[in-house]
Amino acid sequence: MDPEKAQTIAARDQLWASLRLLRAEIDQLAQGEFGGSEREQQIITLLARVVSAELGFRAEETGSA
Repeated sequence: MDPEKAQTIAARDQLWASLRLLRAEIDQLAQGEFGGSEREQQIITLLARVVSAELGFRAEETGSA
């Protein structure tokens, strides 16, 4: 495996691992518990960025970027 791919995989794994700290809040949002707080908006934005990055990683892997 080339160093660039290894670095990309490590960054991807680190990104997903960092979400563990937000698991309780993510689970509440997943259950439809929205209070409209700024914190919730930040988490939703973060999750959208993570999903977008994951889609980018997958597109690069398949060559359909």
